[in-house]
Amino acid sequence: MARLGEFEVHPFADAFPLLDGDEFTQMVADVKKNGLREPIILNHDGTLLIDGRNRYRACDAAGVDQVYEGLGAHYTEPMILDLIVSKNMARRQLNPGQKALMALEYEQRYVEAAKSAQREAGRQTAEKVNAQVTGSTLVADLPPQNVWVEPPARDVRKSRERAAQVVGASGRAVQQAKAVVRDAPDLAAKVRAGEIALDRADRERKQRLAAMPKPEPAPKPTRTFLTLRTYTGDQIQYPEPQAKATFNETKGAGISWAAWSWNPVTGCLHGCDYCYARAIATDERYSSAYPAGFTPLFHHERLDAPANTTIPGPRRDDPAYQRVFVCSMADLYGRWVPDEWIQQVHASMCESPQWQYITLTKFPARYVGLDMPPGAWVGTSVDEQKRVRIAEDAFRDIEGGQVKWLSLEPLKEPLEFTDLSVFDWVVIGAQTETRQPTGTVPAFAPPFDWVARIVVQAREAGCRVHLKPNLFNGRPGMQVPDEYPLLGASPQTGGQTALELDAIGRAALEGGAR
Repeated sequence: MARLGEFEVHPFADAFPLLDGDEFTQMVADVKKNGLREPIILNHDGTLLIDGRNRYRACDAAGVDQVYEGLGAHYTEPMILDLIVSKNMARRQLNPGQKALMALEYEQRYVEAAKSAQREAGRQTAEKVNAQVTGSTLVADLPPQNVWVEPPARDVRKSRERAAQVVGASGRAVQQAKAVVRDAPDLAAKVRAGEIALDRADRERKQRLAAMPKPEPAPKPTRTFLTLRTYTGDQIQYPEPQAKATFNETKGAGISWAAWSWNPVTGCLHGCDYCYARAIATDERYSSAYPAGFTPLFHHERLDAPANTTIPGPRRDDPAYQRVFVCSMADLYGRWVPDEWIQQVHASMCESPQWQYITLTKFPARYVGLDMPPGAWVGTSVDEQKRVRIAEDAFRDIEGGQVKWLSLEPLKEPLEFTDLSVFDWVVIGAQTETRQPTGTVPAFAPPFDWVARIVVQAREAGCRVHLKPNLFNGRPGMQVPDEYPLLGASPQTGGQTALELDAIGRAALEGGAR
């Protein structure tokens, strides 16, 4: 705080410009001739000068004793602020810029006063509480407690409105003054002294800002990359995901029997001309997601997805949301896939057994001897007659899993099975059109009698049958099998019976969950 003689000067009073030149000389002459007509105002304990800096200085210059008047102890800080404004505005001719600066100063002091009052109220409340709790314990012996909190935004806004109203400044001028104080304090000092107008100071402020060199743009944060490895050991750089790994919902992806897909491995070497996965992975639009194209690649950063994924509340009773198609963009069990990849994926599945993991391969012999999660649906894909014996032989030796299933999608030729009893479920589908690197491969729907023959064989073997919607191009014209496998009671199904689960599955299908 500034001082005058033995007194400190109230900061808000000190914000008003002092008289100088002829104006101050005339005041000194008047005091010398007539004495001090209006007393200098101090606070209630006589330590702080509230109003009368010029009168104090004039008395000193004239050799006249100062006359003082003290405020009552009931004067609060907001009351003192209002008194300072009224005294100075009544005797001063301030220009709009000076008024705007005074309004800013008033606002700041008013908010500080509100904070101080809240602190004091909090202290007094704390003392009362302590006194009630401690009984005879002296409050002075207790640690100080502050329960003040920041005034809400609406109170700060009220202080701004009050400042402009009390001082008589326009809202536009106050905003200009705030910008000048922030960006050009030297110009604000000239406005306060009456040397330049606020409009001019604001124009000069803008000119200065425009002339300043533009700051260099902040460098973009460097992305962290993971090193992934292909089946041959080649290194591939891949952006580290910003969020935890989770399953992908299969909405609109053509997977009618599972709501999720999970691809800790991508890519395949089978070379099927109709492969939808290769069409996606080699599409330039998705190159960032498939940095190795369709070359088999291990995504170790996705192994935590089973633990991180939760079923949305509205879907908790939907059986499809318990099913996860594992490696929809790969054959996890292809001859080229390292054993280590398969072991890590299976370990992740076994650590989160709450899901029904659905696997599919053209090399079912690699299932033999693997640790399977109890809810697994273990499947093999057969598109031609030459794969029939491979599938039947392998599935006689597979242990574990809840469902053993057969995918005949696409059904490219009439098939004859000798032992469909090794399967619980048969899925039949058509070949959809795909755009391969070598050109477009047209859609192909198998003749009805091929499909009917498989359905008859499945019925005789006791298999459930599911016909994919793509067999009918979205326009089925007859009643067709649309079934899911019967499931026995298990920890993953909450102890429901096979009949109950079958009813749930059929109800979901009828409701459109295909």
